[in-house]
Amino acid sequence: MDNTMNNSTKQLLYGSGLMLTGLFIGWFLFSGSPDDPSFTDRDTLDSHEMEQHVQNAHTGEDGETIWTCSMHPQIRENEPGNCPICGMELTPSQSETHEADEDAYSLVMTASAAQLADIQTTPVIREIPRKRVDLPGRIQVDERRITRVTSHFSGRIRKLNVDFTGATIRKGEPMATIYSPELIAAQRELLEAARQKERNPRLYESARQKFRLWEFTEEQIQTIEERVTVQDELEILSPADGYVLKQNVANEQHVSEGTVIFEVANLNQVWVLLEAYEEDLNWIRTGHNVLFQTRKNPGHQLEATVNWISPVVDPSTRTVSVRADFANPDHRLKPDMLVRGTLHAVLGSEKLMVPTSSILWTGPRSLVYVQDTSANVPRYEVREVELGVRAGDYYVIEQGLEEGEEVVFNGAFRIDSEMQLADRFSMMNREPGTGNIQIHNHGEPGMDKSDH
Repeated sequence: MDNTMNNSTKQLLYGSGLMLTGLFIGWFLFSGSPDDPSFTDRDTLDSHEMEQHVQNAHTGEDGETIWTCSMHPQIRENEPGNCPICGMELTPSQSETHEADEDAYSLVMTASAAQLADIQTTPVIREIPRKRVDLPGRIQVDERRITRVTSHFSGRIRKLNVDFTGATIRKGEPMATIYSPELIAAQRELLEAARQKERNPRLYESARQKFRLWEFTEEQIQTIEERVTVQDELEILSPADGYVLKQNVANEQHVSEGTVIFEVANLNQVWVLLEAYEEDLNWIRTGHNVLFQTRKNPGHQLEATVNWISPVVDPSTRTVSVRADFANPDHRLKPDMLVRGTLHAVLGSEKLMVPTSSILWTGPRSLVYVQDTSANVPRYEVREVELGVRAGDYYVIEQGLEEGEEVVFNGAFRIDSEMQLADRFSMMNREPGTGNIQIHNHGEPGMDKSDH
């Protein structure tokens, strides 16, 4: 028991000795006397100067501390609290923010507010505008290569040699046979004129011409003359190579003069019919090359040349048809195949351009916010600009900016909302200082209210 007490007493004395030693060393290193001429309380002086500087920075002309919001610098209160707009805790204002730097067309923010709002800028560039235009579409039959087989007289279809849509047909092959009293009478006239052709060649030629006008071939006319007898039925031959696009008759069906019996399409050349949106029309011209691919072979690019742009807009899709001819001798492209076209377009000269996210569209003229790079604080000026065409993620600027100026491309709406709250020039306030807020159509540039 006595040994235990002796050990505890020794440990207590040892710890006390260490503490006293530490206190002595600290006094020796850091102590000093104010009466000593070599002693200067620089830390106290620096602290006093800093407090005076902070006081000067945070106080107004009457000496009171000014409290403001880092997100809404127009809020200036004489006591701490929360921002009435966003609820953030107010902080002492910084001397770098001066109301004198602001006017009806600008806004000054603290550096911390600009950072918190994630305000980002980029220079105005001068480049040749380029754009990739995607054009969905489909393959269509070239209307100029459709042949309509028409009945030139009344009659009755006796036999269909081609009896389904899509059948392949060669020029000169029989498509159907027809019975017609008018055709029988014309054969008799031809045979009678043939017997008297030496005495009356004009009558003979007139009888043959009637059959030509009915689209009978010279071989068919010659066969009628050689047989010498009238045939009850004659064959209707295909006038072109292709496939049957439409079949409008059936066996034993009566037809009248002018009835379209068949439509034959030649697929050796087809149309690539693409659809372009209105905003892309500035980029498309006849003569431009367009690349396209089919769903059947999406990895294989085909190329055609634009040779026609529709003069009208489809009211249901708000698109304009763009057409290109494509040689199709192997018939690999089928009518109504879906395709996806791509046109890489460029404008002829360099233009000023800014990112699309920097544009606040308000109608005929749009707004951008330009950073005042000469100011020692984040200061942003509102600027009206005249827009040109859209080039991908950029807009062409026709008027209102200079090359190299820094425009806000991220956070522009934040700045504009502050301008609105401060009753300055902004998207919805074109008369600063009056409180006259106007409602604008903030759709895509180029859209007109009349379109809705």
